[in-house]
Amino acid sequence: MSRVREPARPDGPTGPLRGDERAVSTTVGYVLTLAIGAALLSGIVIGVGGVVDSQTDRAVRGDLTVTGEKLTAELEGADRLARLAEAGRTDPDLDAGEANVTAAVDVDLPTRMAGVPYTIEVTADAVRLRTERPSASIQVPHRSRVTVEPTTLRGGPVRIAYVADDADPNAGVLEVSER
Repeated sequence: MSRVREPARPDGPTGPLRGDERAVSTTVGYVLTLAIGAALLSGIVIGVGGVVDSQTDRAVRGDLTVTGEKLTAELEGADRLARLAEAGRTDPDLDAGEANVTAAVDVDLPTRMAGVPYTIEVTADAVRLRTERPSASIQVPHRSRVTVEPTTLRGGPVRIAYVADDADPNAGVLEVSER
């Protein structure tokens, strides 16, 4: 008669898996793999984030510079038109009632720089453009013989208008406003 052998219990102290620790090493390996992967992914995200921020900062500064120079050039052009208007008002051959001359220049500026809103500050001697995030600011000086009215406005399309003084033909001002 043959005897049927009972299988050994794996959880018992005398079973065939008595010294086996493979289940622990599989779990530890899995956890270590996840931790290393998470650390690598975090490093990549941080590294790429710094590059993206740097590129955004450079793009914003470049766009601000180009836009500031464009607005300054248009302001100086409006200044030349305003001086012509003032010269026409003082012409002795013109009737004073008919010398009501205006000059306006519309400038199409972008509303955002690299996806970031900006502000424009116009002073008597410079145009300043700035953003909050990233913090960037540029200043472009301008030469204007006609007085420029100081103002601060949002970035976007603007109008530069010459506003004549009815009492004094040489006392008009240039005003920059949002369109």
